[in-house]
Amino acid sequence: MVADTGAPHGPDRHRPFDLAQGRPLGGLRPLNRPRPLRVEAGDDDRPVALHLANGRFAVEAVLETWRIDDEWWRKRPLSRMYYRVLLEDGRTVTVYRDEANGRWAQQGY
Repeated sequence: MVADTGAPHGPDRHRPFDLAQGRPLGGLRPLNRPRPLRVEAGDDDRPVALHLANGRFAVEAVLETWRIDDEWWRKRPLSRMYYRVLLEDGRTVTVYRDEANGRWAQQGY
């Protein structure tokens, strides 16, 4: 005979579980949170170099650009210009410029 502990079955079965509350322990954590980044930009505001944790890397090419304007009804709407860039060492990185405050960030995927 197996007693039912009330713990979840399926994908959450390996997470610590609070039996008294009937839910997994720990809060939600955001994935792929943008990280502030120092970027050198050209006269056209496109990135020409990124300062990453392991040094400065020149941008060889801008592979893709797109703009997101969202949540216009909120106090602080989103307005970002994204760039997927090829760095001199062969890596591709996605960065964006926050159009509201001019700050740059790296977006991980």
